[in-house]
Amino acid sequence: MDLPLLIVLFIAVAYFTFSSRGMLAYTFGIYLDLPNVIIHECGHALTARLWGGSIQSIKFNILPSIVKSGGILGLAEIGYRSGLGMFFSLLGGYVSQALFFIVVSYLYLQGLLLWIIPLFLGIYLLTNLLAKEKSFWQNLIILIVIGASIMLYRNNYNFLLRIYQSVDVITIGFVVWYMLGLAHQFFIVLLLKNGNHWDGTALATKTYIPTIIWKVLFLIAMGGAYFAPFWMQLL
Repeated sequence: MDLPLLIVLFIAVAYFTFSSRGMLAYTFGIYLDLPNVIIHECGHALTARLWGGSIQSIKFNILPSIVKSGGILGLAEIGYRSGLGMFFSLLGGYVSQALFFIVVSYLYLQGLLLWIIPLFLGIYLLTNLLAKEKSFWQNLIILIVIGASIMLYRNNYNFLLRIYQSVDVITIGFVVWYMLGLAHQFFIVLLLKNGNHWDGTALATKTYIPTIIWKVLFLIAMGGAYFAPFWMQLL
């Protein structure tokens, strides 16, 4: 993807973030962020699990009225076994968002589009399966999608494969959706104040490193990941 296009989209998202008002814009922002928030919360949960913690549940609110009243789009309920596990879990949210888009950019540039959505669904499925409180219907739908994708590849059903490949436009749409959401999250973090309750303030409390340092680190990670479709072509 060309750098000028990435910059134009980045500026457009900045304009939307800083100037938008009203319920319609708020609703649009929620759905723009949703894929990023899913990876963010899964990142918290899976990182905690890697360090010996437990995942109680992972939940997402998609109704704007609920999000506005509660102030939360997604929430991972996690049990920690150590302070180090909590530290890395807090880091895992925004870092996971960035790493996921870097992987997506690599798959996109390698022409492996058909693996992108199954990867996204697989991360969410794994988090749900490890959680104590599981969502059966969501897991069933995701398993069907991933299973059908694997079956098409392994059995080489040419006709079905052609149908599946015809939805590349959906995958590209998902990539753009995630990319714009990542840019939106970048500016949301930029706007956060020290008094806001978010990962940066939690890390500052645990480590005594000022919130501004964590904010800068998260902004570098997300900003660098956003421009991955450009800089990865230079490698």
